[in-house]
Amino acid sequence: MKTKFYFLFVFVLLLNNFPLIAQESKKPFVVSPLIGDTLSLEKRNYYNLLPTIKEFQFAIFYLNADSLLDVRVSYKTRNGIRDTLINNYKSLTNMRTYLLKVDIEMARKVAVYFVNQITFKGSLVTISDVSVLIFNEDCDGNDFSDNCFTRIKNTDINKFIVNGKSDIGLTTLWGTLIGLGVGPIVGAISQAIYDDDDITVGVGAAYGLLIGPAVGLLAGLIYGAVTSTPDIIIEQFSEDDIKGLSQYAILPSGEPDELRKIK
Repeated sequence: MKTKFYFLFVFVLLLNNFPLIAQESKKPFVVSPLIGDTLSLEKRNYYNLLPTIKEFQFAIFYLNADSLLDVRVSYKTRNGIRDTLINNYKSLTNMRTYLLKVDIEMARKVAVYFVNQITFKGSLVTISDVSVLIFNEDCDGNDFSDNCFTRIKNTDINKFIVNGKSDIGLTTLWGTLIGLGVGPIVGAISQAIYDDDDITVGVGAAYGLLIGPAVGLLAGLIYGAVTSTPDIIIEQFSEDDIKGLSQYAILPSGEPDELRKIK
């Protein structure tokens, strides 16, 4: 009787843990060249994946037979690191389409000048010794049809430009707003130190209201100029140029087979 009870107990225990055992038998699955099979905290924040998981640490992807992804998420608690399994998180196709959309939105923009002076602009997807693949800037990021991807032979390119990054507009705006808010306060405090009078303090605040935004605007211009990067202009491709440009590509390691499926 005890033996039957023991075997029944083991059977129930295995039945309850069967999904976990089956999951552990799967191999982690590479969802993209940039993420791999494990989603780090940095990549999670970049792609805004699993945003509702608090104290996220990392996540591992597994692929089901029906092309749906399961995700084992590890997160921090008071008692240490715990994990949870999210079944059927997304289909593989939808996941890769979403990742590509985010990469295109965040990518550096490029301009290609052909020998006949025709210009083509967009996001650099991949680059090789033979050609470059560019996502057309006229597409809205939700269209991954063939019309949105253009492959250009390197021999047809007369000049290639990677647009520089500039935040001058944003830094001057923030500098002006900060100066507008802080200037009157600094002016009033400065005047109060020398003359504790309501009228003169008001005058100091007025001067601060005028001077603060001007100082903030100038500081924003200087900071924006220092942090900006110039355009990268290449007129004849060399092997070193191609290696250098690959760092600006959405897929720096080359075009995977999955991209052809998305296209």
